[in-house]
Amino acid sequence: MLPLLTLLVLASTPLESPPEPPPRPPPPECLSSQGRTVCGYQCKANGSGARCAQTPYGVCQVLAGNVICWDPPRVVIHHPPDTAARPECKESRGKVACGYNCRVFNGEVACNSTPYGVCTTHFAKLVCWDPPESVIHQYGAETPAPRCLNASETVNCGYDCKATRTEVQCVSTPDGVCRLDNDRITCFDPPSLLHCDHSYPPPPK
Repeated sequence: MLPLLTLLVLASTPLESPPEPPPRPPPPECLSSQGRTVCGYQCKANGSGARCAQTPYGVCQVLAGNVICWDPPRVVIHHPPDTAARPECKESRGKVACGYNCRVFNGEVACNSTPYGVCTTHFAKLVCWDPPESVIHQYGAETPAPRCLNASETVNCGYDCKATRTEVQCVSTPDGVCRLDNDRITCFDPPSLLHCDHSYPPPPK
């Protein structure tokens, strides 16, 4: 038998309650249009049909006469930003793009696939770049912001960018390095050794 003091200590020790599961996402919906029914999230319809996002994190909009739906990649769902960034779709001259940080320039439209990317314009070009998934798995909401650098008519985006008069190179990860010696650029990215295990995704914003 256990001593009386041990029994009293055990009796007075509060039991930890199990962690509460994350809130369940909203249920999907169904929408009928033109004799066809579609199901998913944020469903939209117009005169030509209906579409839905496949996850509660996606977006649907009616643009250029069509229903456009887009879902973020899983790495973004499991590693959302601290900001209130949400995906969107934009249209320019009949062209449509969806994602984050969407930009319209000179009749072109482009977006980032993740909220951690960057878009820039240079010499009538619209360029968007996103960190690889391994970087977002490693840093999550604290993923360092990449940047874009140009030289003459050339532009490149990433980390630790270096440029000569005619060339720009960047690394793809914040842990990489580029070095400029005698107008020659050498860049190196270490391999990712991180394996990310996920449980429940966070609730959609």
